[in-house]
Amino acid sequence: MRKWSKQSIAAEIVRMHNAGDDLNYASIAQEHVALLRAATRYFGSWRSAVEYSGLNYEEIRKYKMWTRERILARIRELHAKGVDLSWRHISTVVDPQLAAAATKRKHFGSWRSAIQAAGLNYSDIRRYREWDEEAVIQRLRELHQEGRDLNAKSVEQYDITLITAARRRFDSWHRALEAAGLDYKQIVLRKPFKRRKKAAAPQAA
Repeated sequence: MRKWSKQSIAAEIVRMHNAGDDLNYASIAQEHVALLRAATRYFGSWRSAVEYSGLNYEEIRKYKMWTRERILARIRELHAKGVDLSWRHISTVVDPQLAAAATKRKHFGSWRSAIQAAGLNYSDIRRYREWDEEAVIQRLRELHQEGRDLNAKSVEQYDITLITAARRRFDSWHRALEAAGLDYKQIVLRKPFKRRKKAAAPQAA
């Protein structure tokens, strides 16, 4: 039987929190009875033990257990915001609990599997680079000089990393284009204009 102390109880609570485990009372009472009993004996209540560990009990109380669906939803949410989903960035900066939960055997077993289950290309995620404003502007100018279509829908097809980074750094795609010295209206209207011109040709004849 494990011998508990205030310090070892707090250390276990922090370890579980960092691993993404559910620390609300109901979950602990069901899955970690020995820890709950020790916490109650040393601190008087589970809440006191959690707060002694330096955690916000109100957040713990409202915490929802990670499920496969919740993990996938969180990954997609972060991807839509243009967040760097590389393992190192997620596990150390953005959401360590998400990383820990995703890699558990009962969920996906690895970060790669979680990313792929979310419908994302793991190779693209792994090669993700941290775009700053200058890098975004430089890339936009390069693509413009190459004659590439810079309409948002087109860029989403051939360089999703660039457009998500641009939206993150400049709040919107058109602001990123303007920062690069490009005419947003001309870029947006270019293709629709060509379609209207082709459609009108038969009537003129």
